[in-house]
Amino acid sequence: MRILQLIDSLEIGGAERMAVNYANALQRRIAVSALCVTRKEGDLKALIDPEVQYLYLERMRTLDILAVLRLKRFIQKHRIEIVQAHGSSIFIGVLVKIMTPGLKLIWHDHYGKSEFLAARKATGLKLMWSYIDGIFAVNEKLKNWSIERLKVKKTFYIKNFIAEALPFDADFKISGAKGKRMVCVANLRPQKNHHLLLDAFKLVLEQDTAYTLHLFGSVPDSLYAKSLIERIEAEPFSKSVFYHGTYLKMSAILPHFDIGVLSSVSEGLPLALLEYGQAGIPVITTDVGQCRAVLGDFGKLVPANNSAAFVQAILESRLEKTHIQESAKKLRDRILLEYGEQAVIQEVVSKYVEII
Repeated sequence: MRILQLIDSLEIGGAERMAVNYANALQRRIAVSALCVTRKEGDLKALIDPEVQYLYLERMRTLDILAVLRLKRFIQKHRIEIVQAHGSSIFIGVLVKIMTPGLKLIWHDHYGKSEFLAARKATGLKLMWSYIDGIFAVNEKLKNWSIERLKVKKTFYIKNFIAEALPFDADFKISGAKGKRMVCVANLRPQKNHHLLLDAFKLVLEQDTAYTLHLFGSVPDSLYAKSLIERIEAEPFSKSVFYHGTYLKMSAILPHFDIGVLSSVSEGLPLALLEYGQAGIPVITTDVGQCRAVLGDFGKLVPANNSAAFVQAILESRLEKTHIQESAKKLRDRILLEYGEQAVIQEVVSKYVEII
């Protein structure tokens, strides 16, 4: 089997990390595993297995015929059978499929706003659907949407998975009292609703000043990100909030923290949630996307856009230390069993066979 992962960038993000995870995991299991980045390289390039066949297209415009031709030559050279196009790379995936007889194309849908699918535009995708041989969706809502709107029969819900945890980084230094260090791994985008998290954190500090909040994620050039950074600097609680930027090896440092939080208004299946579980730390998250299915009974779910519920969940965790630690251990076992590389890739390979 010869599979190519297609992604537009290698900046730190969920879809980008999954493209790398797929390329690395498949490299150990199939004849050829390849990865092509169309527009922009980034930090995640450092995580690509050296044995993965790699191509950077340097695509400069939407319709870049020279880039498509370079991709076609790469596909022919490595005799690629399936292109798995992640997110917005589906457009160039369709173009190269049109030019390459016999090539199969899978669209991997990582759409994060699964709570707002009624507003999702499908016009462009409908124009391409006849060229798509299969769809992988990161949650059940996206799967059902693709079946109903795009009419692609071979549409499957495929769980995101995490790579094996890196060795614990004992030298990583963090501020804050042990037991009260909260961490949020989420790029600074409106969907992640950091402002609600800050609202809740402010109220938590009124009850217990020992808590600290540690934020990891990229800062896109947007009004939302700017407003968030300005707020953190201006608020009285600024000394208790730490923005660490992006960090490539989160699995090595997450065990340092005591509570993993997500305050999103919408999600697909967030990798941060899987990473919290893998690290064995208690989790508090909004009840969006596939979060409920991931947590089961082993974490705290709160309604989206409800800072009071978030505050209550955080403060209750102080009184339930034994229970939440037991839940965190059970969640870790669940993540490793159901969202680990081995289990998910085995299912994915069976879907490749079905699509071929």
